[in-house]
Amino acid sequence: MKKIKAAIPSFVTSLNMVCGVCASVLALQGETSIAVLLIIMAAVFDFCDGFVARLLKAVSEFGKQMDSLSDLISFGFAPSAIMYEFAVSNRIFDKYTAMFVLLIAVFSGIRLAKFNIDPEQTTEFKGLPTPASALFIISVCYYCKTSETVLAQALTSQIAVITMVVFVCVMMVVNLRLFSMKIKSIKIKAIIWQLILVASLIAFVCFFGVLGLAFTIIFYVILSIIKNIIYHNGTKHCSATELSNH
Repeated sequence: MKKIKAAIPSFVTSLNMVCGVCASVLALQGETSIAVLLIIMAAVFDFCDGFVARLLKAVSEFGKQMDSLSDLISFGFAPSAIMYEFAVSNRIFDKYTAMFVLLIAVFSGIRLAKFNIDPEQTTEFKGLPTPASALFIISVCYYCKTSETVLAQALTSQIAVITMVVFVCVMMVVNLRLFSMKIKSIKIKAIIWQLILVASLIAFVCFFGVLGLAFTIIFYVILSIIKNIIYHNGTKHCSATELSNH
């Protein structure tokens, strides 16, 4: 029974990996809609495996390593495959030049390696998490594939693709502190930033559809910067108050 209990989180993680592998193959075949859905499902499984592991008290080093490998496939290579197919099918780049978008997978690997060896990334992140970067990429690609708006046409350009790739690659490895969505308290003050982000997600998706996911990721970065500034100023104020009291 104990072995079965310990294997449950890894089974959920394996579902994440299966979704990522299938999404990668389908993306390269032009099945963008199904690939996007599979990556979203992978993100759900990625959230659930950690939750299940903590719930069953079955956190293990094996599970952590498997989780990272699954994330590299589902949120590194699969989004790269979608971006590659998007760039080639829309004749933005030729099939060889378009391979530069695979940098997303490379930087995802760097991001995950940094995460694995950094004990400080438990309550917050340093750099954009790979699921967030994946959601940004797939939402833009899907939007451009299914829309004929002026914005979609603008995003279907060399400058736009290069900008998106550079943005996610840099954001994944930069030492910018981003708050985590893990909720450890139900007090409003403790989860105010998470609530603001969830509210913005709902608003952006209602107004912009699937492209709202990309706007949410950008807002997530901005919101984290604002939180860092407020926290930094608050810390400086407290330190100054303590010094004046002495």
